Amino acid sequence: MDAPHDTGERILDAAAELFAVHGYAGTTTRAIAEAAGVNEVTLFRRFENKVGVLTALGRRIQQQQAGHAAAAAPDSESVRETLLRLARMEIEATMAGGALAIRLAFDAKSVPEVAALLGEGIPNNAAGLAEYLAEHQATGELRDDIDASVMAEAFFGLTSSYVMYRIVMGVAPMPADVSTDDGIAQLFDLFWSGAAPKERV
Repeated sequence: MDAPHDTGERILDAAAELFAVHGYAGTTTRAIAEAAGVNEVTLFRRFENKVGVLTALGRRIQQQQAGHAAAAAPDSESVRETLLRLARMEIEATMAGGALAIRLAFDAKSVPEVAALLGEGIPNNAAGLAEYLAEHQATGELRDDIDASVMAEAFFGLTSSYVMYRIVMGVAPMPADVSTDDGIAQLFDLFWSGAAPKERV
């Protein structure tokens, strides 16, 4: 018998796939349960309802976002190393769940539950990264003449454009391994050249 954690993850995996294809409103709890290989009662016991599934899925997505992960960056890691690692993490997570993210963004215009999830998650991600950047601006490790929220916006512009260029526009190939993709490092260097103090570029 599967552990409760494994069952919960299977339900979330199934929900993510179905939400991406059919949208939040077009997906039933019965369909999620069937796709996860559990009965609907198990889903209700674990998440209460479809909103609970969406909320848990949102928490899982947040764990893979740069703004939430920045606070846990190891002290031994340089600011540049941390930001490059976070950029790769954000890109990898977005590419893995890009279809879901795009569908939820559309759903947010007409589904209050989705709008609430995105309205909370996206600003929190940006605020978390801005807080990390501001801390390192104060120590002289980043330029302090740029607002931290603007610098965070530039960072997410880097990660978002990388993904959009490949998933939505289909112009560039998908990398075999995000962790070693030179294109990400080169794009990051463009960001870093504007974010680092001039003597550190």
